[in-house]
Amino acid sequence: MKKILCFLMTFWCAGCFVTQAQLPGQIRAIPKIIKQNGELLEVEILFDLYDLRIGTSESITYTPIIVSGNEQYALPQLIIKGNTRFKADRRAEALSGRTPEMPAYPNEKINSAVYATEKFDIKKIIPYRVSISHKAEMQNVTLSLREETTGCCNQQILLTQRNLNFDVPGSTAVNSRYRFNYLVPDQESEKNRFEIGTAFLEFPQGGSTINPTFRNNQNELDKINQLISMLLSDPDIQVSNIEMRGYASPEGSAQTNFNLSSQRANAMREYFIRRLTTIPPSTFITGVGGEDWEGLKNLLDNYSVDYREEILSLIQTVQDLDIREQRIRNLGGGEPYRQLFRDLYPKLRRVDCQINYTARSFTVSEGKEKMQVKAKLLSQNEMYQVAHTYSAGSHEFNQALITAGQYFPGSDVANINAAAAALSEGNPRLADEYLKKVQNKNSPAYANSMGVLSIYQGNYLAAEDYLRKAQAGGVVEAEHNLRELMKMRNQ
Repeated sequence: MKKILCFLMTFWCAGCFVTQAQLPGQIRAIPKIIKQNGELLEVEILFDLYDLRIGTSESITYTPIIVSGNEQYALPQLIIKGNTRFKADRRAEALSGRTPEMPAYPNEKINSAVYATEKFDIKKIIPYRVSISHKAEMQNVTLSLREETTGCCNQQILLTQRNLNFDVPGSTAVNSRYRFNYLVPDQESEKNRFEIGTAFLEFPQGGSTINPTFRNNQNELDKINQLISMLLSDPDIQVSNIEMRGYASPEGSAQTNFNLSSQRANAMREYFIRRLTTIPPSTFITGVGGEDWEGLKNLLDNYSVDYREEILSLIQTVQDLDIREQRIRNLGGGEPYRQLFRDLYPKLRRVDCQINYTARSFTVSEGKEKMQVKAKLLSQNEMYQVAHTYSAGSHEFNQALITAGQYFPGSDVANINAAAAALSEGNPRLADEYLKKVQNKNSPAYANSMGVLSIYQGNYLAAEDYLRKAQAGGVVEAEHNLRELMKMRNQ
């Protein structure tokens, strides 16, 4: 049999919006993005298959179609097959020796060709993303979705067709079948921030004098100067101090290298005091990093050397720095150490410049603007206020909370809100990343999001347990999510 479902979206080239269409008992198609990006037209749809019912011998083909005037442009298809149909078609292709006409659905994206997947082996949410060439005549575009169901012997029957009109670009319709509560972040009494610039200066072994004309030193110094100048000229911040912290490579005694790194930090401080005469000398302070073992460990992550694991183990387990260095020297007759000394140690002789500053407070309208260009300067509460200038669950709302999760990774409030926003966007993998960072796992809001995540993961027993905990904790949205869970369990 054959079904045709069409849904229309009014398109303006710069548009980006969220809304949804659903044929009862079938899929829910959630259009996420339709916009022009240079010479390309980008389309993104989420296919929600939770309510999909398909016979074991049936095949359903979804074809998004761009419509512009009398022209139509078919996009790559998504094909869902029942188990028997999927296996029979694969067997036929294998016996014929032909390359399968419908490659299996890739894990995370649909971006070209035709894809087929077995109903019971797919994720419940399929993200569909394509880009096609945008032609000049493509104006006031609509997007339709054709659904064709084929039964045994490829018999096709037209069942229904309907058009659904969508809101204009900028729509903030909620796009999730689930509901979430969002926590209000505390106000920051003072928004302290910092930026770090690293100068990989060339010092002779054991030396601390800065020579701007030596090798690439001038470029490294100019890089730090530009960072300091940029921050000093920013009207949204007030620089508190500028810390120069020196580091040394771990050859020689730890005490000698501690002194050497201190001398290098002082040399950097004196250099910029002389160069930036409009800044009070007291603004510049120094710190001592000593031997940069942490830097060496990071460099070893992408470096091939004999006894690499033994070196990493020594860095982790031997506390006395001088004994640690000697044991590394003794590995493999000294050759690994000589290799490190030649290739990695020069990168450890450096001075970091950390500019500490305080950001001013922003009004909601200012925060909305800064969110696009200077998100780091906003507090978590300011980001939350920006999010609530949009409808809860809209793409813009969700992105503001996800941004807060990125900038405040140690905050339970930010991680719980970002996880809820990611789930609302149909992105359980991202939500899982945020929820793993949450420390207070007794939070009712955490339980609500974990319940929804468990639904996405197909763990209905855990989902019910989490959602009932959330409900008992006063999360009213959990009651709706429980009803959605029951619908799926009763299918």
